[in-house]
Amino acid sequence: MKLGLSLITKLTLVISLILAVFMALLDYINVKNFRSAMLKYAVTNADQIAEVINQSAFDAMLKNDKGRMYDMISRIGQDPNFEHIRLIGREGTVVFSSTKNEIGMVLDTNAEACTMCHGKNENPRLHATSMQRSRIFKNREGKEVMGFTKAIYNQPACIAAACHVHPEKFNVLGMLDIIVSLEEMNKKSHEYRREFFLFTCFLLIFTGVLINVLIQRMVNKPVKFLRKHANMVAAGILDARVTAVSDDELGQLSESVNMMTVSLQMAQVELKEWGNSLETKVEERTSEIKRIEQHLLRSEKLASLGKLVAGIAHEINNPLTGVLLYSSIIYSDKRLDGELKPDVEKIISESKRCADIVSRLLEFSRESMPHKEAICLNALLEKVVNIIHKQPSFQEITIVQNYAGDLPDVLVDPGQAQQVFINMILNASHAMNEGGTLTISTFTDENQSTVHTEITDTGCGISEDDLGHIFDPFFTTKSEGTGLGLSISYGIVENNGGKIEVRSVLGKGTTFTVQLPVYDKSLMDDFTA
Repeated sequence: MKLGLSLITKLTLVISLILAVFMALLDYINVKNFRSAMLKYAVTNADQIAEVINQSAFDAMLKNDKGRMYDMISRIGQDPNFEHIRLIGREGTVVFSSTKNEIGMVLDTNAEACTMCHGKNENPRLHATSMQRSRIFKNREGKEVMGFTKAIYNQPACIAAACHVHPEKFNVLGMLDIIVSLEEMNKKSHEYRREFFLFTCFLLIFTGVLINVLIQRMVNKPVKFLRKHANMVAAGILDARVTAVSDDELGQLSESVNMMTVSLQMAQVELKEWGNSLETKVEERTSEIKRIEQHLLRSEKLASLGKLVAGIAHEINNPLTGVLLYSSIIYSDKRLDGELKPDVEKIISESKRCADIVSRLLEFSRESMPHKEAICLNALLEKVVNIIHKQPSFQEITIVQNYAGDLPDVLVDPGQAQQVFINMILNASHAMNEGGTLTISTFTDENQSTVHTEITDTGCGISEDDLGHIFDPFFTTKSEGTGLGLSISYGIVENNGGKIEVRSVLGKGTTFTVQLPVYDKSLMDDFTA
């Protein structure tokens, strides 16, 4: 499994990076605004000082007292925040300066003090704003300073004074140039930036820790629950549920995951049930297919055998009729020796027995159409029992009759149905040589479409090997049987739209179940049509 950065770490790093960029931009804007405000303050301060000096110069000029004005400029220039203060005449000569070695210096229009008004134009600007009259540059020592110039105008009071030496056409008599040191401002700006940087770092750390804690509680914890739940579901534990720790989107996601798990659990149960039912259905279909195969095999066998038996029976019946006829004539002839009569009687008896076998063979081979009608099966069984229960084989047998009340009529050939039940009841009596109980029961199926007749004996039973052949022609376990009774009964029941089933346990008894269709008028109409 490839390990990477956790979700909390990624979110914290991304948010911290965004905050860092935002704080850096804010620091840049803040420091820039702070410097701009400080510069404006310095310009305003310089402008106020220049105005004071200008007014002092105006008063001194009116009184023709230049010494007092120079003294004031010298005292103001001693302030360490000022590099120098100088008066510049109209021709560019430094009339006075707080720096003594500048007095008498002649400045051209390209000098720092002149470019604010002259610039690249030959005609100087008569009026300029305070900010336009300020400039930032570095002095000879490489320190950043601000220069501020203010014009000394030729006012009307000056023109009217007796000492005035300047004509009226001169608007500007000179310039006052003040150089202010920005070292203190830069120092405060650096201190402000350092403090803001430290505050930003603290804010970033505090915000990162707070975001980490909040994400840990609000995101990482629910995500861990969801991951644990997903692992449990992947392991097949579908009864696991996620505990929603909040009502937000993650809480809704937890509920959705729980609903998904419930759906998976229900689908798994349905698949298991479907699988189990499929196995059962496959087994049922397999058994049904086997029964159908056995039925088809038996039907084909009976059909083929029926054709063969019919041919043989016809061929045997003609000579057998002659044997029986001539043996009867011989037995009736008075010339027959009395000692030979028992032998002739034996011939006649065996010939009749052969004729009976041939008759049964012909009956087996013929597929006579049943004459169906609606009959009460309980009444038919009662009639059959009354016919056979007096035979010697039933002396030690108890017959129990369990007939269902309100039994619907069945649509069968009464004669053929009677033949089937007589044959089965007689076979049951033969299986109970030493006596027992014969139980005859009738009932309907769940759909009320067929009537079932169960004939159960407590005889010797049938082995599993013989159980699959009892309906085969000529198969018998009795020494005197022909093996045709059950085959004929099987064919009769099928021709009447029913079927026969058998189950047996060796040594405990056998149960034959005959299923016959319930009478339906629509079926009868179809049959008669």
